[in-house]
Amino acid sequence: MEYFDLISKRQSIRKYKEEGIPRKDIEKILDAARIAPSGKNLQNWRFFVLDTKENINLLCQVIADKNEEISAKLEKDDEEAANRFRKFCKNFTLFIKNAPVVILTLGKDYLPSGYHEMKKSGASEEELNYLAYKPNPGMQNIGAAMEHMTLAATDLGYGSCWLTSANYAGEEIVNLIKEKTGFDEEGFFFTCLMSFGVPADVEHKSPKRKELEDICYFVD
Repeated sequence: MEYFDLISKRQSIRKYKEEGIPRKDIEKILDAARIAPSGKNLQNWRFFVLDTKENINLLCQVIADKNEEISAKLEKDDEEAANRFRKFCKNFTLFIKNAPVVILTLGKDYLPSGYHEMKKSGASEEELNYLAYKPNPGMQNIGAAMEHMTLAATDLGYGSCWLTSANYAGEEIVNLIKEKTGFDEEGFFFTCLMSFGVPADVEHKSPKRKELEDICYFVD
């Protein structure tokens, strides 16, 4: 498939057929993430594949439990907001449950070039925090890996959906990963997940994008 055709074909797919994805194809998708660029070649990512209904349902339950914990506290002062948050959780976990494969991505902080030098030179906390967290090169690394995965999946004929909706349950998701796998590398935290499967809706349409002249400026 031509490169620009592949980019245009990629869509966020939320409905999947029941058929699974062969492990060899999952490995191809992960291998695409493996070769993504990262600052100083840090490769500050770890990927965890859920390809059984049991484990995907466990993930959804962990998210739902955290959602209810937050909603119950919120309900004391704002019942309407609490119910909206419960509905939000129900909606986005529905299509996670529907997916035959979910890949969880953990990341690790990466302090950018100039951080230590600025700190030694007496830069303020505000300046240091801006450099570390606004451009956030560590998350840019993760973004490159995720984009490689979704394009590889598209090339193989699968749909995908990149989600950060469950980040409020990040600590609980990491605990689930540790419990299921024994993963014990220090400093890693939950960043996002991606669902994969054969699209059930072949007529799925992408939302309208802004025109190039609305987002791009040539600096002469």
